[in-house]
Amino acid sequence: MDDIMTIFWKELKELWHARGGLRTRLLTYLPLLLVFGVVLPLQEREAWVDGPLAGIFAIVLPFILAGGAVADSFAGERERHTLETLLATRLSDRDIFLGKVLACVTYSVALVWASMLLSLVTLNVAKGSGPFFLYRNVILLMIVVGALLSSMLTAAIGVFVSLRAPTVRAAAQWFSVITLVLFVGGPLLLQALPPSAKEALLQILNTVNLNLVGIVLALVALALDMILLALGIARFQRTRLILEE
Repeated sequence: MDDIMTIFWKELKELWHARGGLRTRLLTYLPLLLVFGVVLPLQEREAWVDGPLAGIFAIVLPFILAGGAVADSFAGERERHTLETLLATRLSDRDIFLGKVLACVTYSVALVWASMLLSLVTLNVAKGSGPFFLYRNVILLMIVVGALLSSMLTAAIGVFVSLRAPTVRAAAQWFSVITLVLFVGGPLLLQALPPSAKEALLQILNTVNLNLVGIVLALVALALDMILLALGIARFQRTRLILEE
Protein backbone atom coordinates (compact mmCIF):
# COMPACT_ATOMS: atom_id res chain seq x y z
CA MET A 1 0.00 0.00 0.00
CA ASP A 2 2.89 2.37 0.74
CA ASP A 3 4.20 1.95 -2.80
CA ILE A 4 0.77 2.75 -4.26
CA MET A 5 0.62 5.90 -2.13
CA THR A 6 4.11 6.89 -3.31
CA ILE A 7 2.94 6.88 -6.92
CA PHE A 8 -0.35 8.49 -5.88
CA TRP A 9 1.35 11.52 -4.28
CA LYS A 10 3.82 11.78 -7.17
CA GLU A 11 0.97 11.92 -9.69
CA LEU A 12 -1.04 14.48 -7.70
CA LYS A 13 2.00 16.75 -7.40
CA GLU A 14 2.62 16.51 -11.14
CA LEU A 15 -1.04 17.27 -11.89
CA TRP A 16 -0.88 20.32 -9.61
CA HIS A 17 2.42 21.67 -10.93
CA ALA A 18 1.42 20.96 -14.54
CA ARG A 19 -1.10 23.81 -14.23
CA GLY A 20 1.71 26.34 -13.78
CA GLY A 21 1.55 29.19 -11.28
CA LEU A 22 -1.31 30.32 -9.07
CA ARG A 23 -2.78 32.55 -11.79
CA THR A 24 -2.83 29.71 -14.30
CA ARG A 25 -4.44 27.38 -11.78
CA LEU A 26 -7.14 29.91 -11.03
CA LEU A 27 -7.82 30.37 -14.74
CA THR A 28 -8.06 26.59 -15.06
CA TYR A 29 -10.30 25.70 -12.13
CA LEU A 30 -12.26 28.88 -11.39
CA PRO A 31 -14.37 28.87 -14.61
CA LEU A 32 -15.26 25.23 -13.98
CA LEU A 33 -16.37 25.91 -10.41
CA LEU A 34 -18.29 29.02 -11.44
CA VAL A 35 -20.17 27.23 -14.24
CA PHE A 36 -21.16 24.08 -12.33
CA GLY A 37 -21.20 25.58 -8.85
CA VAL A 38 -22.88 28.95 -9.47
CA VAL A 39 -24.21 29.67 -12.97
CA LEU A 40 -26.01 26.40 -13.79
CA PRO A 41 -27.56 25.94 -10.32
CA LEU A 42 -28.99 29.48 -10.46
CA GLN A 43 -30.24 29.10 -14.05
CA GLU A 44 -31.76 25.65 -13.50
CA ARG A 45 -32.73 26.05 -9.86
CA GLU A 46 -35.88 23.91 -9.94
CA ALA A 47 -34.24 21.08 -11.87
CA TRP A 48 -31.22 21.30 -9.57
CA VAL A 49 -33.29 21.21 -6.38
CA ASP A 50 -36.21 18.94 -7.32
CA GLY A 51 -34.83 16.98 -10.27
CA PRO A 52 -31.82 14.74 -10.90
CA LEU A 53 -29.77 17.37 -12.76
CA ALA A 54 -27.09 17.71 -10.07
CA GLY A 55 -26.68 13.93 -9.88
CA ILE A 56 -26.48 13.61 -13.66
CA PHE A 57 -23.78 16.27 -13.86
CA ALA A 58 -21.86 14.55 -11.05
CA ILE A 59 -21.77 11.34 -13.11
CA VAL A 60 -20.95 12.98 -16.45
CA LEU A 61 -18.37 15.52 -15.26
CA PRO A 62 -15.52 13.04 -14.60
CA PHE A 63 -15.36 12.24 -18.32
CA ILE A 64 -14.92 15.96 -19.03
CA LEU A 65 -12.57 16.79 -16.15
CA ALA A 66 -10.16 13.88 -16.10
CA GLY A 67 -9.43 13.52 -19.81
CA GLY A 68 -6.14 15.42 -19.67
CA ALA A 69 -5.04 13.78 -16.43
CA VAL A 70 -5.58 10.22 -17.61
CA ALA A 71 -4.11 10.91 -21.05
CA ASP A 72 -0.91 12.13 -19.40
CA SER A 73 -0.64 9.21 -16.96
CA PHE A 74 1.60 6.98 -19.10
CA ALA A 75 1.76 8.73 -22.47
CA GLY A 76 3.13 11.82 -20.72
CA GLU A 77 5.82 9.78 -19.01
CA ARG A 78 6.72 8.35 -22.41
CA GLU A 79 6.93 11.80 -24.01
CA ARG A 80 9.05 13.21 -21.17
CA HIS A 81 11.31 10.12 -21.28
CA THR A 82 10.69 9.45 -17.58
CA LEU A 83 8.86 6.16 -18.09
CA GLU A 84 12.13 4.22 -18.22
CA THR A 85 13.19 5.71 -14.87
CA LEU A 86 9.84 4.80 -13.31
CA LEU A 87 10.05 1.25 -14.64
CA ALA A 88 13.58 0.89 -13.26
CA THR A 89 12.41 1.40 -9.66
CA ARG A 90 11.69 -1.42 -7.23
CA LEU A 91 7.96 -0.59 -7.35
CA SER A 92 5.80 -3.40 -8.70
CA ASP A 93 3.85 -3.05 -11.94
CA ARG A 94 0.55 -3.33 -10.07
CA ASP A 95 1.46 -0.61 -7.56
CA ILE A 96 2.53 1.81 -10.30
CA PHE A 97 -0.67 1.23 -12.25
CA LEU A 98 -3.00 1.46 -9.25
CA GLY A 99 -1.21 4.55 -7.90
CA LYS A 100 -1.78 6.37 -11.18
CA VAL A 101 -5.43 5.29 -11.33
CA LEU A 102 -6.02 6.37 -7.72
CA ALA A 103 -4.54 9.81 -8.44
CA CYS A 104 -6.79 10.30 -11.48
CA VAL A 105 -9.86 9.20 -9.51
CA THR A 106 -9.03 11.50 -6.60
CA TYR A 107 -8.41 14.46 -8.92
CA SER A 108 -11.70 13.95 -10.74
CA VAL A 109 -13.84 13.24 -7.66
CA ALA A 110 -12.42 16.22 -5.78
CA LEU A 111 -13.38 18.61 -8.59
CA VAL A 112 -16.88 17.12 -8.91
CA TRP A 113 -17.58 17.18 -5.17
CA ALA A 114 -16.20 20.73 -4.87
CA SER A 115 -18.54 21.87 -7.68
CA MET A 116 -21.57 20.18 -6.09
CA LEU A 117 -20.73 21.61 -2.66
CA LEU A 118 -20.38 25.08 -4.13
CA SER A 119 -23.75 24.69 -5.88
CA LEU A 120 -25.32 23.78 -2.53
CA VAL A 121 -23.87 26.91 -0.94
CA THR A 122 -24.96 29.04 -3.92
CA LEU A 123 -28.58 27.84 -3.76
CA ASN A 124 -28.83 28.43 -0.02
CA VAL A 125 -27.33 31.92 -0.25
CA ALA A 126 -29.55 32.84 -3.23
CA LYS A 127 -32.82 31.79 -1.62
CA GLY A 128 -32.22 33.91 1.49
CA SER A 129 -34.45 32.96 4.42
CA GLY A 130 -36.20 29.64 4.88
CA PRO A 131 -35.15 26.10 5.68
CA PHE A 132 -31.67 25.03 4.72
CA PHE A 133 -31.64 23.25 1.36
CA LEU A 134 -29.99 19.83 1.13
CA TYR A 135 -29.86 17.34 -1.70
CA ARG A 136 -32.37 14.51 -1.55
CA ASN A 137 -30.93 11.13 -0.55
CA VAL A 138 -31.06 9.70 -4.06
CA ILE A 139 -29.33 12.77 -5.53
CA LEU A 140 -26.72 12.67 -2.78
CA LEU A 141 -26.02 9.03 -3.63
CA MET A 142 -25.65 9.96 -7.31
CA ILE A 143 -23.19 12.72 -6.36
CA VAL A 144 -21.14 10.62 -3.94
CA VAL A 145 -21.31 7.06 -5.28
CA GLY A 146 -22.12 7.88 -8.91
CA ALA A 147 -19.25 10.35 -9.22
CA LEU A 148 -16.86 7.85 -7.64
CA LEU A 149 -17.90 4.99 -9.97
CA SER A 150 -17.83 7.31 -12.99
CA SER A 151 -14.37 8.59 -12.02
CA MET A 152 -13.12 5.02 -11.66
CA LEU A 153 -14.49 4.18 -15.10
CA THR A 154 -12.90 7.32 -16.56
CA ALA A 155 -9.54 6.52 -15.00
CA ALA A 156 -9.65 2.85 -15.98
CA ILE A 157 -10.47 3.64 -19.63
CA GLY A 158 -8.09 6.61 -19.84
CA VAL A 159 -5.09 4.94 -18.24
CA PHE A 160 -5.61 1.85 -20.39
CA VAL A 161 -5.66 4.07 -23.49
CA SER A 162 -2.66 6.03 -22.26
CA LEU A 163 -0.69 2.79 -21.89
CA ARG A 164 -1.10 2.08 -25.59
CA ALA A 165 -0.76 5.63 -26.95
CA PRO A 166 2.64 6.92 -28.11
CA THR A 167 1.85 10.55 -27.20
CA VAL A 168 -0.43 12.51 -24.87
CA ARG A 169 -2.21 13.96 -27.89
CA ALA A 170 -2.96 10.51 -29.27
CA ALA A 171 -4.19 9.32 -25.87
CA ALA A 172 -6.46 12.37 -25.52
CA GLN A 173 -7.86 11.82 -29.02
CA TRP A 174 -8.65 8.17 -28.37
CA PHE A 175 -10.20 9.03 -25.02
CA SER A 176 -12.36 11.69 -26.71
CA VAL A 177 -13.55 9.15 -29.29
CA ILE A 178 -14.51 6.66 -26.56
CA THR A 179 -16.32 9.38 -24.59
CA LEU A 180 -18.15 10.47 -27.73
CA VAL A 181 -19.29 6.90 -28.41
CA LEU A 182 -20.51 6.51 -24.82
CA PHE A 183 -22.49 9.74 -24.61
CA VAL A 184 -23.59 10.18 -28.22
CA GLY A 185 -23.92 6.58 -29.33
CA GLY A 186 -26.44 5.73 -26.59
CA PRO A 187 -28.92 8.56 -27.38
CA LEU A 188 -28.55 7.91 -31.14
CA LEU A 189 -29.32 4.25 -30.57
CA LEU A 190 -32.44 5.15 -28.60
CA GLN A 191 -33.53 7.52 -31.36
CA ALA A 192 -33.12 4.74 -33.91
CA LEU A 193 -35.51 2.41 -32.05
CA PRO A 194 -38.96 1.94 -33.59
CA PRO A 195 -41.87 3.75 -31.85
CA SER A 196 -43.23 0.48 -30.44
CA ALA A 197 -39.90 -0.29 -28.79
CA LYS A 198 -39.68 3.24 -27.33
CA GLU A 199 -43.18 2.96 -25.92
CA ALA A 200 -42.43 -0.42 -24.38
CA LEU A 201 -39.25 0.99 -22.84
CA LEU A 202 -41.17 3.93 -21.33
CA GLN A 203 -43.76 1.57 -19.87
CA ILE A 204 -41.02 -0.50 -18.28
CA LEU A 205 -39.41 2.62 -16.78
CA ASN A 206 -42.77 3.75 -15.40
CA THR A 207 -43.43 0.43 -13.69
CA VAL A 208 -40.02 -0.62 -12.35
CA ASN A 209 -38.55 0.45 -9.04
CA LEU A 210 -36.11 3.23 -9.99
CA ASN A 211 -34.11 2.68 -6.80
CA LEU A 212 -33.60 -0.94 -7.84
CA VAL A 213 -32.58 0.20 -11.33
CA GLY A 214 -30.05 2.58 -9.78
CA ILE A 215 -28.57 -0.21 -7.66
CA VAL A 216 -28.30 -2.52 -10.67
CA LEU A 217 -26.64 0.20 -12.78
CA ALA A 218 -24.19 0.95 -9.96
CA LEU A 219 -23.28 -2.75 -9.67
CA VAL A 220 -22.83 -2.98 -13.44
CA ALA A 221 -20.59 0.11 -13.40
CA LEU A 222 -18.57 -1.34 -10.51
CA ALA A 223 -18.15 -4.66 -12.35
CA LEU A 224 -17.06 -2.82 -15.50
CA ASP A 225 -14.57 -0.77 -13.45
CA MET A 226 -13.08 -3.93 -11.96
CA ILE A 227 -12.82 -5.64 -15.37
CA LEU A 228 -11.09 -2.65 -16.98
CA LEU A 229 -8.71 -2.29 -14.03
CA ALA A 230 -7.84 -5.99 -14.22
CA LEU A 231 -7.20 -5.65 -17.98
CA GLY A 232 -5.05 -2.58 -17.36
CA ILE A 233 -2.97 -4.35 -14.72
CA ALA A 234 -2.53 -7.34 -17.05
CA ARG A 235 -1.52 -5.00 -19.90
CA PHE A 236 0.96 -3.04 -17.77
CA GLN A 237 4.09 -5.19 -17.85
CA ARG A 238 7.41 -3.37 -17.66
CA THR A 239 9.21 -5.88 -19.86
CA ARG A 240 6.70 -5.28 -22.67
CA LEU A 241 6.80 -1.50 -22.18
CA ILE A 242 10.61 -1.42 -22.17
CA LEU A 243 10.69 -3.39 -25.43
CA GLU A 244 8.14 -0.97 -26.92
CA GLU A 245 10.35 1.97 -25.95
